[in-house]
Order: sequence, then C-alpha cells, then structure tokens
Amino acid sequence: MDCQHLPALGGGTGYEYKISVIHLCTRWKYSEIPPDHQMRTVAGVLQRALDRLPPAWLVWTDNALEFTMAYSANPQARNAFQKAAAALGLQHATCRARSPWQNGIIERSHRTDNEECFRTRYYASSEERRYYHRLWELDYNTRRPHQGLGGATPLVILCREYPLHATSMMLRKPSNPPAEELTAM
Repeated sequence: MDCQHLPALGGGTGYEYKISVIHLCTRWKYSEIPPDHQMRTVAGVLQRALDRLPPAWLVWTDNALEFTMAYSANPQARNAFQKAAAALGLQHATCRARSPWQNGIIERSHRTDNEECFRTRYYASSEERRYYHRLWELDYNTRRPHQGLGGATPLVILCREYPLHATSMMLRKPSNPPAEELTAM
C-alpha cells in the first residue's frame, strides 16, 4: 500500500493523492484519489480495498506518517491506519527507511499509472481524472498483461489462484463502510 502525490490540475496549487493497494500474488490493484492522505482517509481506503481484493493477512507499507508513527515523538503509539489494519485482522509491516526497492511493485505501479494514464491526456477537473483513472485501473486489472505475472493479467491469476473469491467478487456489490466506523478510529 502506498500514497502518490498527483499535481494540481489546471495550473492550480497543491496536490491530490492516489492511494493504492496491490495484492502481491495476483497484482490486482485498487486505488482511490481522495483530496488528502490523512491517516483516517488511508484507513478508509484500506477498508474499501479489502472488499475488492483477494484475501490478505498482511499490509506492507513504507514508513510515511500516514502509515506509522515511527518518526514521531511517540513511535510506540498507533495511528488510525494501524488501528484499522488491526481491526481488519491484518498484520502491518514496513520496509526499511529510504528503501523504495522494498516497495517496488507499488512504486512501479505508480510509474505505469503516470506513463499510461495521467500523462496521456489533459484533465479538466479532479472528477474527470478520477473517472479516467478508474477506467484505466479496470483495464490494468483485466486486460493488460503484466511482465511480473509471465504475461498474464491479474484477472487470470485471480481466477486461477482464488476461484471462489473471484466468482464472489464478480457477483457481489462492494459495500461502503459506515462513516461512524472510520471516525471511531
């Protein structure tokens, strides 16, 4: 799981943030582009991603403040993201500081998104960027071959490795977490 800064659109200032979660075995990706990357926002994305990804027991991140309190005044404290991961039954592990190669799959995904989605067209609004990114992600998961998967698509690997889960993913409507669950963390 990682956050990527996206530049403001139309000459504006500031950033938007793409928060992505990739299932390492299948390379199935779920992303959102919210207006911030605060701990509660990132926790909410993780919670929604689990509705759309194959089963997982571990969430792997870097040491950014939205994921961990490692570089704060109280490194033993748990932030909203860590509490959400624990409540979802996930273990949270982090790569070493200043070691982006340990998070290489998601860093490569950011590069691919930039090259094949964000830099290919002009976006008039944040909503338009979100829309085209969602379309791009659908193509990424279902039609685009991945070198790391031997030329297969994440959908092929998902159906092969998690056939029951793949079927249930296609049949069910993803749920959105109640707002009170996110604010309680």
